[in-house]
Amino acid sequence: MTPLHEPGPEDQLVSYLLGLLPDEEAERLDELNIADEEFAWQLRVVEDDLIDAYVTGALTGDTLERFESFYLASEHRRRKVKFARSFRRVVDRGIGTAGAGAGRNHIRPPGSERNRISSARFPASQSMPPRQGWVWRLAAAAALVLLAGGALYEDVRLRGALNEARGAGTALSNQARDLERQLNDQRVVHDSVVSELERVRLPQTGNAPASAPARSAEPVGGTSRALPAVALVLLPQTRGAGPIATLAVPQGLDRVALELRLEPGDFSRYEVALKDPAGSQIVWRSGRITSSIIDDIPTIALLIPSTVLKTQYYSLELNGITATGSADVIGSYVFQVVRR
Repeated sequence: MTPLHEPGPEDQLVSYLLGLLPDEEAERLDELNIADEEFAWQLRVVEDDLIDAYVTGALTGDTLERFESFYLASEHRRRKVKFARSFRRVVDRGIGTAGAGAGRNHIRPPGSERNRISSARFPASQSMPPRQGWVWRLAAAAALVLLAGGALYEDVRLRGALNEARGAGTALSNQARDLERQLNDQRVVHDSVVSELERVRLPQTGNAPASAPARSAEPVGGTSRALPAVALVLLPQTRGAGPIATLAVPQGLDRVALELRLEPGDFSRYEVALKDPAGSQIVWRSGRITSSIIDDIPTIALLIPSTVLKTQYYSLELNGITATGSADVIGSYVFQVVRR
């Protein structure tokens, strides 16, 4: 397999383990430790040598102080050092039993391919008498199995955390795309409502019910125009009693157009629910929509399917959407429907 990196000096890996590298370099080695198995194995070899040197008392000065203040701050690393210390005691007891007078010198398995840390930093290990080799081989095999299992668990945990972070980033990207799609859909609906309202604005004939056109007549090109009975402009309901707007819906009409005039507020999005006042049942609900400025007044434009309307009174409940996504009731509009 072609390595993904140029292996760095062992001194650099020791500095990485002791937290002495700059943040950018440390982050680069963090990523290599997760993505490159060859680098991860080399790092574990250097880490094992560093732990061995600490357990045997070979660390001194600033290196010893940094090892105890930084490296041992991790519970997982403290367990590694505890295991190495216990393992050395077991090996020493085995050596003492196998042959009287055997020294308790730091030993390494014969033929080990682990890279040694610079001899200037840690003293070279002494070799073992041939008759004691079977003790070391047996103990070393057990130790390597345990260390490999712990390293494998740590790698799996880190890879799982990396995958979770990537999944969270993907979810946020999908959510942003969904919101953008909803906004574009709402713009299309808004443009459709405005076009519908413009289409149904006909010259006033004087035959429309007085309560139907809630918009005041506007001079356009010297001709007065007003909304016919199939479209209404509604104002927020107030405590004062007043005439209720009437919407006449002829047969065969697919949709009716409504404009809701808004009170000044801090909301950027809204929802509207059409209710049957008799049982407070919601018979139709809009999606999340935005307001526009019509006649210098914030206004919401709606297109409601005529199939949900019967000859009776209805109320429109206006909800403002907060920054957290919750809905607050901010207004109510009452009107009457007459089917023709």
